[in-house]
Amino acid sequence: MIERESELAELAAAFDESAAGGVRVVVLQGVVGTGKTALIEEFGGRARGAGARLLQASGAPTERSLALGIVRQLLAGEVFDRDRAVIVRGLLDHQLLADAACDGVSRSRVLDGLATAVLELAEQSPVVIAIDDTQYLDGFSQDWLIYLIRRAGLARILIVLGWRDDDVQMSPSNSRLLCAELCQQAYLRRLLLAPLSASGVGELMNRRLLATVSTELAAEAHRLTGGNLVLLQALLEDSWAAARGDGPPAELHTGPEFERAVQLVLSRCDPVTLRVAGAISVIGEPSRFAFLDRLVDAASDRVAVAMQVLTRTGLVEAGRLRHPIMAGAVLNVFSAADRSELSRRAADLLKACGADSLTIAEHFVASGRLDDPSAVLTLVEGAQQALEEGHSRRATELLRLAYQVDTEGRRRVEILALLLRAGWRDDLRASVGHLSELTEAMLGGRLKGRHATMPIIMLLLQGRVADACAVLSRLAADVPPGSRPSWEFEMVRMWLADIYPGIFRRVAGESRTSGTPIMPPGAIGYRLLEHFQSSHHQGATAECLVQADEAFWQQPLTEINLLPVILALHTMVYAERLEEAEQRCRELVQTCHDLQAPTWRALFCAIAAEIALRRGSLGVAVSRASAALELIPVADWGVLAAEPLTTLLTAQTLQGKHDEAARTLALRVPDVMFETPFGLSYLLARGRHYVERGLAQVALDDLQTVGDLLDQWGMAETETLPWRTEMAAAHLQLGNHEVTARYAREQLRRIGTDGHMRVRGRTLRLLAATRELHLRPPMLREAVDVLHRSGDKFELACALTALHDAYTQLGEAGQARSVARKANGIRQACFAEKPAPQVGTPDMLEQTEADMHALSDAERRVAKVAAKGLTNREIAGKLYLTTSTVEQHLTRIYRKLGVSSRVQLLSRLGPQPPPTPRRKGRLRLADPWGHVAPQ
Repeated sequence: MIERESELAELAAAFDESAAGGVRVVVLQGVVGTGKTALIEEFGGRARGAGARLLQASGAPTERSLALGIVRQLLAGEVFDRDRAVIVRGLLDHQLLADAACDGVSRSRVLDGLATAVLELAEQSPVVIAIDDTQYLDGFSQDWLIYLIRRAGLARILIVLGWRDDDVQMSPSNSRLLCAELCQQAYLRRLLLAPLSASGVGELMNRRLLATVSTELAAEAHRLTGGNLVLLQALLEDSWAAARGDGPPAELHTGPEFERAVQLVLSRCDPVTLRVAGAISVIGEPSRFAFLDRLVDAASDRVAVAMQVLTRTGLVEAGRLRHPIMAGAVLNVFSAADRSELSRRAADLLKACGADSLTIAEHFVASGRLDDPSAVLTLVEGAQQALEEGHSRRATELLRLAYQVDTEGRRRVEILALLLRAGWRDDLRASVGHLSELTEAMLGGRLKGRHATMPIIMLLLQGRVADACAVLSRLAADVPPGSRPSWEFEMVRMWLADIYPGIFRRVAGESRTSGTPIMPPGAIGYRLLEHFQSSHHQGATAECLVQADEAFWQQPLTEINLLPVILALHTMVYAERLEEAEQRCRELVQTCHDLQAPTWRALFCAIAAEIALRRGSLGVAVSRASAALELIPVADWGVLAAEPLTTLLTAQTLQGKHDEAARTLALRVPDVMFETPFGLSYLLARGRHYVERGLAQVALDDLQTVGDLLDQWGMAETETLPWRTEMAAAHLQLGNHEVTARYAREQLRRIGTDGHMRVRGRTLRLLAATRELHLRPPMLREAVDVLHRSGDKFELACALTALHDAYTQLGEAGQARSVARKANGIRQACFAEKPAPQVGTPDMLEQTEADMHALSDAERRVAKVAAKGLTNREIAGKLYLTTSTVEQHLTRIYRKLGVSSRVQLLSRLGPQPPPTPRRKGRLRLADPWGHVAPQ
């Protein structure tokens, strides 16, 4: 009897008063699940224990037509002695009751005789009459109860009536006479039973689960059930079943028992209340409940009463069902035809009242009215709203349904264009399946305006440049002379210029239109595209970008502004605003997760991987790039495949994992990718990979191609692709120090002293390698300072390695030792997944000696010279061997030491400067990436 102490006390007081002489009546009023029956049973047991005669009965809807049905229950059993029992049975004879229905004398005889029998019982001991569900009292029993109360006088009789008020529409008499009789009596007590409070729910859970539950779990149970005992018991049963007997459940689960409990509660409600519950389930939003009266075809005040009942039962809170499973349970009470009719009425009412398109479409689908002439338009409009609100999967479902319904094909092209927009978020391959049909429609003038934007962008990303150019020319021809172009059209033109700068020059003239496009507020992505495009080529200032950010990042992520967002992130990365770019990427990845847009998430994962690479976090870069490629296979990326592949290839190369890098290089990419800046980044990464593998001559072709294409595209002034730095690295490996210095100085001249710290630091390190030994430390210290500010741990470690080598060869052991300590800490951060051996440690030295002992004398001599970073030709000249002999020795060295490239050999053996007495006992810095300044 949790939270029923006060009611029990009231019942006990009424019992004491009646036992002292005088009839008393207590009405226990409440909805289903408030514990009326349990309370009556508990009090009845206590009254019987106190010596009272207990007469019990319970009403039911099916027994409302039975004459004296309740009285028959009360007076059955071993209540009277033998003589009085015979009299009572005679008065309850069915023939006599039939006569009493039309004969006043017979009726009076029955009423008086049965009342007298109870009054005589009261003379012997107190009598408690307990009737549950009194609202279903039949008319004759109602008359008898009133007759008994009026004649009771000082008889020791307590009448307890359990009255459930969730069934508003009862029998015709509706027990109104009994209510009127009782309400005017002073001996009446009315007790309104409320559902359990949150603390009461917690106490009940502790008892049922035999364990102490947390306050949070009790509060959650109260939120789901409203304290209704029927719902709460079912919730605990489902939760216990979900725990599979492994002790008390740690969390709550709603399942079949909970659904059945909801339906049980509903079965006790009247038809209007049930229809209102169904309408709430269908409409969902409380803001639309103004339509409820028309939806259920009932008066508004009657609907208000039904809402109160549903709230008191615990099904409804703040105008909506407490849990989604309740909505399903409510609708399952109705037949399929009734559910369909309810949805049809809802769709018509909402449409007439100007509701949003998606809501109308949802009800339209639920009603099954797909043969309606307006079905296609309704579904398409709903899908468009779903797209705007970020519900791409729901939009896809509606569009596919519309496509099936549109048997005449009137809106087929529009539907396919919208499917392209919706599908791009989560299924890139499926989204391009109808590109050919859409291209034909655009060339034929059947698809234009905003619907043509996404197909053109997808053509560009898939490398179908000729089709994109043809479509742009066709759309440009449709623009009347002197009129304003649409902002979407201008944005696509700008994207073509950015993605395919060489090809765009051939179509710029014929696709250009006059006038300034008129843009809605949501077209801020277009303005930002203009800004970032100009900044991208002319050098963006932080102030301009910050001003742009204020408006740009507040826009919702959509198909139209996705590409400007990507360009904005790249611009931030090139401007070395890595912290901010990282934070933006993190937020956008979460947004894509919320939008259920794995394709978009892959794009931002690729950018996040590049950010990690620029910070020197190689393992993180590999992980993020791999994640992007898992979300979208390489074959589906189109020209954007260069984004994750470039980062993955570079990170694997710098980790010395050349076999994995080779597998990355083997992945097939579209040829047209090399007509884009993305492809040039890929060429730079491939060139660096070749250099690190000792194939500098091969790398020169890729690197020179980058420079030539930038010049052809009119982008020679852009410094986002530092191809000269990579050329310097390649020539340094080839031993062409003069050429190395020329490329490095030209790169430094072009980037200036502001920004580009990562490129400037690496270029300074390469340039230092071309200087005399005593001139290297100042330039390397400058490189270390610049790279420290850039945040690139990998390049910083490389610069420190070169500085350590310079100090070591100059005999400055103290300086070398200090630099080695710094380099070791930074290198561990870059190779967290496989810590590199510390510089100068016994383990490192012993490993190097063991490697040397595995080689022959001739191989050892070649390995020692190769470890200094010399080329094969330089090694041959120094050891008086042919180049072919050096190559044969290196092949055997690679096999014995288990390495596959020059970079791994340098990592294994470390730099080997010529021994001198003053350098005895010096620290040796083992560079696992092979970035050693050649002598």
